[in-house]
Amino acid sequence: MVPEREFPGSILVETTLRCPADCVFCPNKKISTRPRDMSWDLFKKIVDECRGKGVEEFYPFINGEPLACPFLEDALEYVSGNLPDASIGIYTNGYLLDRQKSAMLLKHNVHEVHFSIDGVSKQVYEEHRRGLVYEQVMANVMSFLSQCRQQDSKITTRVVLTLTPGNKREVSAFRRLWKGLVDIVDVIPCDGRGGEGRLSAYEDFKMWGCFHVPYRTYILTDGSVVACCKDWAGYTVLGNVAEESLASIWNSGEYHKLREDVSRGVFSNFEVCRRCIEDRL
Repeated sequence: MVPEREFPGSILVETTLRCPADCVFCPNKKISTRPRDMSWDLFKKIVDECRGKGVEEFYPFINGEPLACPFLEDALEYVSGNLPDASIGIYTNGYLLDRQKSAMLLKHNVHEVHFSIDGVSKQVYEEHRRGLVYEQVMANVMSFLSQCRQQDSKITTRVVLTLTPGNKREVSAFRRLWKGLVDIVDVIPCDGRGGEGRLSAYEDFKMWGCFHVPYRTYILTDGSVVACCKDWAGYTVLGNVAEESLASIWNSGEYHKLREDVSRGVFSNFEVCRRCIEDRL
């Protein structure tokens, strides 16, 4: 068994819920009970509490588009200045990635940029990423990759297709298109986190397991701490960093029990886990 960590090694912070897309598998547009943006003071508090704790990864996003965050550049500067050993990662749909934002990511030493692109053809892509324009996304991503090459950037680039019944036929073409253009090409089955009216979990997703729970934590815009990226609705809130420290929440009896349950394959004691295995997220 992996030894218990005294502090999470990977932190995901939901800086914003803003997003120009309405993707078929995403719950973003269903979230209405918490702030659209995290407050700057709360964000700084989280980063301050991570100093000297061995944090290895920091991602300023969960259920929104990070490039839409009003304070993203300040956030990147604050994280890189206070957590110099942490790898900063961005997941983006690419729609807002103009040259100015590309330069910002390069300037602040973002270590990883992951692009979510769920099709090769315009029709399939726009059926999945509703509200976005395929040609603009492709132009933005290609421009960013060109800037990376021109500056000999060390950023790791990754393109991800979320696999659904609607885009399965484009997987081979997707891999051919992006091979050699980015460092990593991934196809990941839809995890079904969208709830009613969205896509259910697809194919072998449940075989992946809960590999992130012992190592990673998630903080929503209102400060709520949840154990999993799939807990978009806050089904199992383990504490709130606006009211107590992240360290105390991580080391609480409830959080410890959840991690222990997951390590033993027990999914009956917490609502988010029950919903996950029943595909009711």
